Amino acid sequence: MRIVAPNPAPAPGAPAYANLLCAFANTYDVDVDAAQLDAFTDASALADWLRTHDLLEAGKRATAGDLDLARTLRSGLRTAMLRHHEGEDTSPVADLDATSTRLPLRIVFDGTRPRLTPAVGGVKGGLASLLVAVADAQADDTWVRLKVCAADDCQWAFYDTSKNRSKHWCSMGVCGNRQKTRTYRARQRTGKV
Repeated sequence: MRIVAPNPAPAPGAPAYANLLCAFANTYDVDVDAAQLDAFTDASALADWLRTHDLLEAGKRATAGDLDLARTLRSGLRTAMLRHHEGEDTSPVADLDATSTRLPLRIVFDGTRPRLTPAVGGVKGGLASLLVAVADAQADDTWVRLKVCAADDCQWAFYDTSKNRSKHWCSMGVCGNRQKTRTYRARQRTGKV
């Protein structure tokens, strides 16, 4: 019997943008037994996801180019989140860099604090909102708390709520225990118990 890792719910106490970034990263499932590996089966599915998360106005449609851009952005986010396990947040992430050049942002001065915002509407504006979320996470030092589960057969994105930012699995009860069991069994086989 195969034990399936849970799809992590939004982390209590996590900033809304952190939960949004995890939800976006989790539109891809590495589990080969999953009913659907990619939630973005087509451009319409991408538009539906963006609307569900209030990132796209009603009636706006996505194109095949938007779909490719969204998948590249998601790949970059997942790569960055994987690197956060080692505290690595300074190396370039090619997919994030590539998408950021295609998603225009601007600084708005409409109050006492300047803020980053999408420079366009539509699907590109919705995707640019995800880059704003990355910038917000970096600004408040929560960016490195966004991680992808270290279990190869899970890799769900999650927000690390541990005090020292050392959490490796989305669920200690499922993914963490499976890894500890595998490690224990491997030591038993080699006689290093």
